[in-house]
Amino acid sequence: MNYQRINPIALGVGLGVIEGLAIFAATIILFLQGDRGSAFLSKLFPFYTISLAGAFIGLIEGFIDGFIGGVILALVYNAILKLRKD
Repeated sequence: MNYQRINPIALGVGLGVIEGLAIFAATIILFLQGDRGSAFLSKLFPFYTISLAGAFIGLIEGFIDGFIGGVILALVYNAILKLRKD
């Protein structure tokens, strides 16, 4: 089979957008429901809270996290693909 390499930047941006928007949407939903308790994500992301400002902070931090994860995933995939061809 002929497998194609993955562009690390493209995958990073794609996963970053998805993760950032998911965290943003979840935060807005929790905020509108009146949930002001401590969120699990506040342990993972600094400055994150369930608030309007926290939604935007989660969007940015989620994008960064997804971007880094996507780049690493693509680089590992490409390295394995290169090993298989040799």
